[in-house]
Amino acid sequence: MFKKVMSLALASTLVLSAGAFAASAAEAEDAVAANDESAVAADDSSAVAAGDESQVGAGTKIYFDVKSAGWKNFSKIYCHVWRADGTGKWPSWQTKKEVCKKESDDLYSYDITKTGNAEEIQNAGSKNLYCVIFSADTGAQIYNTIMNGNCIGDTVYVTGNKIENPKDSQKTDTEAAWKNHPECGPQKVITSTSKVVGTALADGTTDVTLLADYLLDYVSDDGTADTSKTDKTQDLINQLKVSPLAVMSNVNFKLEGFVKEETMTQDVANKKKATIEGILGNCTDPTKGGEKVNKDEIKNAEAKNDAADTSGSSNGGSSNGGSSSNGSSSNGSSSGSNSVQSGQETTIFFVFAGVMVAAAGVFFLVRRREN
Repeated sequence: MFKKVMSLALASTLVLSAGAFAASAAEAEDAVAANDESAVAADDSSAVAAGDESQVGAGTKIYFDVKSAGWKNFSKIYCHVWRADGTGKWPSWQTKKEVCKKESDDLYSYDITKTGNAEEIQNAGSKNLYCVIFSADTGAQIYNTIMNGNCIGDTVYVTGNKIENPKDSQKTDTEAAWKNHPECGPQKVITSTSKVVGTALADGTTDVTLLADYLLDYVSDDGTADTSKTDKTQDLINQLKVSPLAVMSNVNFKLEGFVKEETMTQDVANKKKATIEGILGNCTDPTKGGEKVNKDEIKNAEAKNDAADTSGSSNGGSSNGGSSSNGSSSNGSSSGSNSVQSGQETTIFFVFAGVMVAAAGVFFLVRRREN
């Protein structure tokens, strides 16, 4: 009789333990699911607060205030993002990966993960490494707007000003800016008609490098200058307020780089250098009260990368700060889910251990009774 009672007790104990184990596992799944749902809800809520300064730097979306542009009769809005120096692999103009999402009648969003370079952009922090253009399927578009990693979560709006298209002077583009990042406005460039437009410099460029690139572009490989362009050199020097000697130093730096990379022969570099020396040697220096430059100084200018300061320690520190912020936010949601799982697994372990101890006790009593 005693053996039957003990067997029944052991069976009941095992049944109860299985139920407790299953219940605990179900609770763990529910807790994880609840945590994931709240994370999704939090992400969706950021779209509602787009343009709100508290949301800037969060998530993976940038926004466009289409109402400020006054565009009509469009069916799609696109976002074209690329690295300002032309490097990397990015989606092509107005392809499927560039389609924006309609958040409201006045607001569209673009998820930068569609570029395939989201992590790179997030880690850029305050470095102005990127350009962005919002456009419509009607042909309307904004002018190149500088973007950095901190612009994520911010909104681009149209200022109302018009800018000459840098490549096609017959066209004008709509100027745009960021609501919370004034340092990332319209890209500063020299147009095909030798005008300076825009206000924001991409990292790796300065007013000096703009003019150095301009001269290199309009002096051919045989050293022939396009005088319709190079005759505007003094006007550009005055507008940019740069030293002709600094420009020559940067030209020499770039030519040395081309030769080293084997994208230009030393002979071509020498011909370009001689022509540009002649152009800059006849200019005046606005940084020295407009005095005539010393031609010997121009001829013996030391090769110097004027853009080095734009990627120095100050930008690097800001970049790390932005990266840390994004990283901790992302890791926060992940660790929250893991902590729920860990707590439930601990409960399951102790329930199971208790059941095994009880079963061992019953088994011991049965054996003792038999003896």
